[in-house]
Amino acid sequence: MAMHDSRNANLFIGMVRAACLATLASIIALAGTVSHAQVTAQTLIGKAVSDDTQTQEVTGAINRFRDRDIDGCRAILERVKSNNVKMPPAGVMMAMLWLSVNQLAPARSELEETVIKFPKDPEPYLMMGDLAFQDRRVTDADMLFQRATQLTAEYTENAKRKRDFEIRCHAGNAAVAEARKQWEAAQGHLKSWIDLDPDNASAHQRMGIVLFQLSKPQEALEQFREAKKLDQKAVQPELAMARLYDDAKKRDTAKKLIEAAIKEAPKDPAVLLAAAQWYLGQNDLERSKTIAEQALAIDAKSLEGKVVRGAIARVARDYKAAEKFFNEAHVQSPGNFPASNSLALVLIESDDKDSRQRALEMAEANVAMHRENSPQQVNALTTLAWVYYKLGRREDAEKILAQITQNNALTTDGAYYVAKLLSDRGEKDRARKILDEVLANEPMFATRPDAVDLLAKLKKEDEK
Repeated sequence: MAMHDSRNANLFIGMVRAACLATLASIIALAGTVSHAQVTAQTLIGKAVSDDTQTQEVTGAINRFRDRDIDGCRAILERVKSNNVKMPPAGVMMAMLWLSVNQLAPARSELEETVIKFPKDPEPYLMMGDLAFQDRRVTDADMLFQRATQLTAEYTENAKRKRDFEIRCHAGNAAVAEARKQWEAAQGHLKSWIDLDPDNASAHQRMGIVLFQLSKPQEALEQFREAKKLDQKAVQPELAMARLYDDAKKRDTAKKLIEAAIKEAPKDPAVLLAAAQWYLGQNDLERSKTIAEQALAIDAKSLEGKVVRGAIARVARDYKAAEKFFNEAHVQSPGNFPASNSLALVLIESDDKDSRQRALEMAEANVAMHRENSPQQVNALTTLAWVYYKLGRREDAEKILAQITQNNALTTDGAYYVAKLLSDRGEKDRARKILDEVLANEPMFATRPDAVDLLAKLKKEDEK
């Protein structure tokens, strides 16, 4: 049975991983991933020219795009390019606009056209490389970044754009090497990136990760510290190192670093919550609870703090406390999926009819909201399946879980739900096999206590 990482949105939001190791796909800085409201003339031309002589015209093009006058928008951008060779090709700027509204197909079409019209311009290759990497098509990304690197070396039209291309080529090539665990190659590209842009915190963070993989922990820590100096929002250096040691299964060292991070930043709620989540992942509920409450004492309005504290209570089966924290988080941010999803899972454990009805409504609303291509779709469906089961609608629950299992998308909590259904049907050997596997491989997940109890019950029945 294939299962996704159990640290799903039902239980963990952020985790130390999210705090210190943003995915490579997001770090390589795809040019067009800004939201529609954020697109400005500076967004489209800021890396091409230093003056603002084209700002008014480009702003007009953006307004045409927003008014759905695509031809008018393109005509303006083509005129801007023809009047100033230093500007990006119109197709590149159009692709950025399409990406800003999450329209990948027309964005790709614009980039393909640009490759034909401007065969010596590296930018369309860089953007297509970024898109390929985000889709985990690493080999495609590799070839695109290599082509962009070749074109960048020959590019002479605009020194400012050339420098930007060089940085993005090194960032992209490093991402490919990191994905393939070719750490020395990644180090070379990251060093070149840092030489070009020494004040880039992301470059230093990624260098820290690579140096750790090259068995240079002290140098890695120095890179994380440099990133923190450059960007106060960067992860606490000790937390970054803790996550790396945790991934390397060196939990004792990770724990020392977690405590060092708390000592270094005792009043930083983000550090405290990351530490609380780490301890929760180790099934140390008391330490996790203590640290989470310290974080909430500093920032009582913290949305993440409420969700983390609710998760701790849920694992401890303190459903009353869990409902309190998840409900507060949901009221504060109704669109927050971890809050609403977790609240539904807590409410369905209640004996109160109204609470159980509310759980059903929330679970169904989340499924309706998070359909295909949503990263939360599986979690939403899994929760709805469990709600159906708790309401006695076992056939509906089985249909959902069967489909998720068929697609190899089952979460660890979902595995427990499947085991519970199998046990109820008398298929106890299959249920026990699932529970043995999940409990052996996952140190912590929200329903682990229930899974432990169910497995013990099944083994006791076998002994009779």
